[in-house]
Amino acid sequence: MNVQQLEEHFAKEYPREACGVFSVVKGKKKYIPCTNVAEDDEDFILDSQEYLKLKRTTDIVGIVHSHPDATPEPSETDIKYCNAVGIPYYIFSYPDMELKIVQPKTNTVDLYGREYEFGVKDCFEALRDYLQIQKIHIPPRALFEDDWWKKDLDYFTTDIIAEWKHKPVSLSDLKINDVLIFNVDSNVGNHCGVYIGNDCFYHHAVNRLSCRESLFPLWHRYLVGAYRYDA
Repeated sequence: MNVQQLEEHFAKEYPREACGVFSVVKGKKKYIPCTNVAEDDEDFILDSQEYLKLKRTTDIVGIVHSHPDATPEPSETDIKYCNAVGIPYYIFSYPDMELKIVQPKTNTVDLYGREYEFGVKDCFEALRDYLQIQKIHIPPRALFEDDWWKKDLDYFTTDIIAEWKHKPVSLSDLKINDVLIFNVDSNVGNHCGVYIGNDCFYHHAVNRLSCRESLFPLWHRYLVGAYRYDA
């Protein structure tokens, strides 16, 4: 979190409430300032066009606003709207920069912005969790060894993926929810993701945050297989 960037934005908007979002862009979390279109200085309303554009192009994992000359305690309105949008609210007092995070009762973004931890929060677990929401069940992993592809092990063979009730499909005929397998500087599959349409996929790369990302120009060169659920 770049506190200096936040402070600069809050200072620029003072005494009005400043607002913005935390988004994951190419696996990195960043703060993106937004326009506050509220008429009242002690309120904030994110510009709807800016917000919709960010929702289409980034993975929003937090909504940020300042409380000038006040505590970061959420108002009833903050709590209500936090629950409505299903995204955590990050409320900062200004100029003290104390932080209060309000979690929604139903969090819809827990797929995005995950910290990487092999075997716990990695590409395979991201794949399973994403497809579970789509009512597609992937069985728990075999006992993956870290860096298995360097040990002549292959956990993404067609036979193994067949046990997930998935069949191979052409890379030129991708459909939403297809499982994607990548060889990243490897002779065997060592990364996976889920196709989500418009040449984009959801994944969790090593030492990055989970996110959606375009297959082009980088990831497509590593793409070696696609598999579709066949109940």
